[in-house]
Amino acid sequence: MNRIRRISTIRDEVLEDRGRRPSEPLIRVAVAAAVGNPWFASSVEDFAADVRKICPPLAQEMMRRGLDALGQPVEAFGKAVVVGLGGETEHGDALVHNPFFSDVVRLGAGGTSVIASTESRGPAGTAVAVPLCHVTAAGTRSHYQGMTVRVADAPEPDEILVVVALSSAARPAARIGDRRTDPPFDPTPWRP
Repeated sequence: MNRIRRISTIRDEVLEDRGRRPSEPLIRVAVAAAVGNPWFASSVEDFAADVRKICPPLAQEMMRRGLDALGQPVEAFGKAVVVGLGGETEHGDALVHNPFFSDVVRLGAGGTSVIASTESRGPAGTAVAVPLCHVTAAGTRSHYQGMTVRVADAPEPDEILVVVALSSAARPAARIGDRRTDPPFDPTPWRP
């Protein structure tokens, strides 16, 4: 596995949201790993051999910590990266957009859906909003949520902050419907 300088685990419990109390607390967990950028100061054109080696153990460690912290079945998940200023956003994308990382997260969460994600580039302390969606039904809007993660001293210029977020339930009092049950919509009047 590539060098991991630090791993931060954040656990958030939502007991009430503007006066609305869920039947059970909504628990969200994020695991953020500051890892050495394996492509820092190099001009690699094909990341495949590196991701095959680096990503499975990284994803396994992050999921082990995330599942332990969540302590119950996963209903929503997401991932994000913040690449240090010495790297390219493509370096972060290479770490999380491949089967060697994503399939470990998906399997660990009991999911089948695409994993919502985002990436950015910035200095240490850059906050990233991690989007989450349902683990088996990506169109289930009740599980569209986010978790903002910030690690004060990561990523360093030669690092990538890799984040996996897990959620135990839908948003409290979710009530915006579902893509499968929406009435038909004709976008014709709004086309350019």
